[in-house]
Amino acid sequence: ERCQNSTLLSSPADLSELFNPSVFLNALRQESARRLNLPINSLEIESHWGPSSGLSQAKCPVTIEGLTIEGALFDGHKLVECSRDSPSNSSISNCSVAWVPAGKGGNKDNQLETPVYYNSLREHQVTSIRIPCTGSPAVWKLKSVALILKNQ
Repeated sequence: ERCQNSTLLSSPADLSELFNPSVFLNALRQESARRLNLPINSLEIESHWGPSSGLSQAKCPVTIEGLTIEGALFDGHKLVECSRDSPSNSSISNCSVAWVPAGKGGNKDNQLETPVYYNSLREHQVTSIRIPCTGSPAVWKLKSVALILKNQ
């Protein structure tokens, strides 16, 4: 119904509801490249946590909902270490993503490039998006921080 009304990208999307979320993200990449009149391989995915206004210059931004995080907690602004009584995975706020020209995105310092997996088995990686963090991103990598679309 949202496709017929041309409102598909106007509300948050739960990528776990898609049969193949990688195809959806690649279609966004192709459409962004067409609108920007750039080669498809010159684009990179940019993420913004909170309102999508941080991606106001992007041609095809989409807000993703329903993500969960493993290996850390997210306070809405940055990664936070888990405590011993933290759940193994927890819901996080919506994330807006868009394909932008490489090198034209925001500041990548103190951001962890985080894999997004289809499920908690981590068998199929859908994409990677950056999450703000404190300290060195290498420390967070050692903690195996990952985003999950669908819990098993």
